[in-house]
Amino acid sequence: MKKWLVLVMVAALFAGCGNKDQKDEKAKTQQTKKKQQTVAVQKLDERKSDAVLFLNRAERVWDDLYYAAMNNTKGKPIRDDGLTYRPLPARYDSREKIVSHFARFWSRPMAERMYDNLRTKVVNGKVYLAEPTATYPVLIANNNTTMKKTADGLVVTVTEATSPSFASDRTVRYLLVRDQKTKRYEIKSRTGAYGMEQFD
Repeated sequence: MKKWLVLVMVAALFAGCGNKDQKDEKAKTQQTKKKQQTVAVQKLDERKSDAVLFLNRAERVWDDLYYAAMNNTKGKPIRDDGLTYRPLPARYDSREKIVSHFARFWSRPMAERMYDNLRTKVVNGKVYLAEPTATYPVLIANNNTTMKKTADGLVVTVTEATSPSFASDRTVRYLLVRDQKTKRYEIKSRTGAYGMEQFD
């Protein structure tokens, strides 16, 4: 066999091994990142700032939907009973996808109630979403939040959760518990008058 052919074969082998090593390294990095994210949410009870961040994200899951509907260029809005319903993009276009999105933060029963409180219309198996009748901006920060571990889970109380011009009763309490399967925290209940129309 000619020397140049042998050299080409050896170079190809090394290139293949290098490529495999790179893929293995990338996979390990992704697994590590995923593990770090899971651990961070599992240890939510150790730092109040983490709980504050988690709850702020949880209170904005509706915004994800409304923004996605607003920004969706595929499909045309439809009018019905004086309301305009916008089509949702593929990642949110079914009840199950929306409930799963909510369940990233909220317990499954709460996520299902939240979906039921949306103004939706199903057209050809796809969910269309109307704008909300009211919005409930929530202010959750370190200085208006307290956290307490109990036998039931983690109780987080937010005082002055909104401006006095929005509501007179502005205290909201969250009970966070660990999901049995994933061991990640989820919100089992939310009490307080402000914004409850989204959960009842």
